[in-house]
Amino acid sequence: MLKRRIPLMLTLVLGIAMMIQFFIPHRYSQVIYDTSIEWYRIAYSFAFILGLSSFITHHWRKIRHKKEGWHYSPVALGAMIVMTVVGLIGLTPGMNWLPVNWQGQQVSVFTYLFRNFYNNMMVPLGATMFSVLAFYIASAAYRSFRAKSLISILLLSAAFVVMLSIIFYNVLPLGDIGEWVLSVPNMAAKRGIFLGASLAGIATSLKIILGIERGYLGGTK
Repeated sequence: MLKRRIPLMLTLVLGIAMMIQFFIPHRYSQVIYDTSIEWYRIAYSFAFILGLSSFITHHWRKIRHKKEGWHYSPVALGAMIVMTVVGLIGLTPGMNWLPVNWQGQQVSVFTYLFRNFYNNMMVPLGATMFSVLAFYIASAAYRSFRAKSLISILLLSAAFVVMLSIIFYNVLPLGDIGEWVLSVPNMAAKRGIFLGASLAGIATSLKIILGIERGYLGGTK
């Protein structure tokens, strides 16, 4: 019981304290906030260790039991080890081993490898993932823009006007109409969505603080 009650009490007390300090314009309140940020960084470090151990365990089990897609696990673990070693050695002050020229600067070979691995592998892979999303967006837009109802007709018309305004931006009044659609109806809808998401976040936070939502304890009850 104590394993569940103590985290619930800490969540309740600290959650209420952090809410109250935003409404107290005093230097002690700012000190409490700054101290909590430092504690957050410490907790984040431990969470990183747990996440790293979970990552290694997950891929090791896939390799050991030959689960589906296990061939990618050695690549993931190898990339993690290489980037960790190269990054720790290359970014440590004073570790200027085997200096090489990189963009007009003399850096160590480990720093050179670390930056090139990231810029020439990680960045293109991320760009590729986002470019693949463009096809899903186009497919979803095609399904959504079928004029089967009044809402679909309005959505299709607004998208058509905005696309034309971007293509013929300097041709009046298309540019002004497109700007109006984005700044008035679109902005109103976005603010409604943000307001709903904010209220949902507040409700979820209150449920966690009051102990109604206990999923973070590792159970559903």
